[in-house]
Amino acid sequence: MDKLDPLLISYIEKFILKSSEQLEMNTGSNQLELPFIDVNIIKRTERTYRVVEVLTLSTSQPDSSDEHPDEELIKLFSSKRKITLDDREPKTMRWLELGWVIREVRFKKDGKTMDSMQYRRGYRFYKYESEKALQRKYAVEELLQTLRESAATFGDSSEIPYATHRKRGLHALTCLISEIAGQMHSELGTSSHFPAKWSVSKRMNFLHFIVAFVRLAFSKANFDWKEIGANYYREIGGSKAFDSYKEEFLAQLEEWAQCPADSLGMTSLGKITPLYFSGKITGQFSAYRFGPVHALTDLAIVEEEYTTEATTIWLVENRAILTRMAAEQGFLQETNSIVLCADGHLRSSHRLCIRQLVKNGTPEQIIIWSDYDPDGLIIAKELYLAVDHHRVAFKWITHDFKVMTSWEDYEEYMKAFLKQHRAEQEQVLGGAEDWKKWIAL
Repeated sequence: MDKLDPLLISYIEKFILKSSEQLEMNTGSNQLELPFIDVNIIKRTERTYRVVEVLTLSTSQPDSSDEHPDEELIKLFSSKRKITLDDREPKTMRWLELGWVIREVRFKKDGKTMDSMQYRRGYRFYKYESEKALQRKYAVEELLQTLRESAATFGDSSEIPYATHRKRGLHALTCLISEIAGQMHSELGTSSHFPAKWSVSKRMNFLHFIVAFVRLAFSKANFDWKEIGANYYREIGGSKAFDSYKEEFLAQLEEWAQCPADSLGMTSLGKITPLYFSGKITGQFSAYRFGPVHALTDLAIVEEEYTTEATTIWLVENRAILTRMAAEQGFLQETNSIVLCADGHLRSSHRLCIRQLVKNGTPEQIIIWSDYDPDGLIIAKELYLAVDHHRVAFKWITHDFKVMTSWEDYEEYMKAFLKQHRAEQEQVLGGAEDWKKWIAL
C-alpha cells in the first residue's frame, strides 16, 4: 500500500469506503510496472473474509496543474457520483490511465460473482474540482469587493444631469449592487434577484456586466453595446465579453432597472420593444381611441404616464387574440374594454404600462388569457404578478370557456391540464357573445 500516493489512499478512504470496509492491496509480482493496479475493498471479521469490490487505479498520477479533464467527462460527472463507461472505448482507458477516473467492480455476497461495474471520479479529478471550487470562491470574493467599491463610487444618482427616468433606473441598479455587495459569497447561488436557473458563474458574469453598464451610464450620455465590455476589461476581446448572453442580460438589466436599456443611454442596438393594444388610452403627449391595433414603444412608456377609462382590461398572450377582438365591431366600446398583448413573456416596459393603467385608471376587473401550455402558465403568472398588489378583480379563462377568479385555482387547474394536454388560445377563440359572458360573470 505504501507505493500508492498517500493522498490517493486518503481520498479512497474518505469518499469510497463504506462503514466496516477496508483497503487491501492485490500484490501481483509485476503489477506496479503496469499502467493500472487493482486494490481490493474487503470486509473482515474474526470468522469471515470477503472481497466486496475491486478498484482499478492508475499507477501514474500526473500532477500538471494546467491540465483538465475532457469536457465530455466533466458533463458526465456533473450530477452523478458514478457513471457507466465502455471499457472497449480508447477514451475510457485513457481517462483511467491518466487518473481522471477509478473503475469500481462490486461483487455479490459470494465475493466472486460480479454485481456491477462503474466508474468514479479519480483523485486527480477530485483535486481538479477542489481547485476550481477554490478559484470560484476567490473570484466571488473579488467580485463582491468590486461591487462594494463600485457602489461607493457611483454615489447619489440624483447628482447626474440626466432625465428623471434615467436617474430612477440607475438608482435602482446601484441599490441592488449595494445589496448584493453586502451578501456572503455563499449566498450568490441562492439569491432571488437572479433567474433561478442561472449558474453561479453566469450570475457573476451578469454582475460584472451590471457594473460595466452603470459605469458607462454615469460617465457618458450615450454609449454603444460594444463599449460596455471594452471599457470594463480594457483588453483585446473585451468588447465581446458579454455577447453570449446579450438578450438575457439586457432583459434582466431592464427588470432590475424597471426601464429600457435605451433610456439609460445605450442607443446602439436599434431595437424597440412594442406593446400592442387596442382600446382607448391617454398619455401626456398622445391619445388613442377605439378602432385599430396600436403600438406603444418601450421608450414612450417610460416617458409617458398613461391612463384609461376602461372598466375591463384584457391581458392576452397572442397577437391573434388581440387582432380578433379589435376587429369585432363595437365590442370594445360596448364593454368599455381595452386589450393589451404581451406577445410572449412580459418585458419591463409592458409591466410598467399595465401598472400605469391600473394605478391611473379605474378598472373593475382584469381578464388574463394565455396559451394552455407550460409557457402560457408562466406568462399568466407574470401578468398576474405585474398588478396583484392593486385592488382589482382578476379572472382567468380556461380551455373549456370557463372563468376562474383565483390564481391558486387556475394554477392547480393548469397543472392538471398540462399532464395530458396542450392548447393554444386560437383553438378556443370564441366570439363576442362568449367574451361578454366572461365580463359579466
